[in-house]
Amino acid sequence: MVRSWLTIAALLGLAGCAISPPPSPADQAEAASCTAQADAVYTDNNEDALSRTSQTGLLFAPTPNHAFDSQRLGSLHQRDSQITACEQNGDLAGNGGLPPADIVPPRIVTTP
Repeated sequence: MVRSWLTIAALLGLAGCAISPPPSPADQAEAASCTAQADAVYTDNNEDALSRTSQTGLLFAPTPNHAFDSQRLGSLHQRDSQITACEQNGDLAGNGGLPPADIVPPRIVTTP
């Protein structure tokens, strides 16, 4: 009985490992575009932090500290969130644009 439960648990676990199809060229292009946009924003916002050098041998070295590490991790999270929002919603801000609306045909108004 225990063996059957273990077998069922193993099969359910392996069911989650099903091979997914590779992404289409359009999906790959969209992911590359979103990543390039997010990388540009990340580089623009963190240019000062990206240019720091590590000087670990000095007594009062301007080495990155815990505040720098958490700031960097926050920036990386923001970059990853921008990529996810871009892939899901279609733009970098994550707005998805305006909802689709019906086109109103023009109507000419004449005076009597």
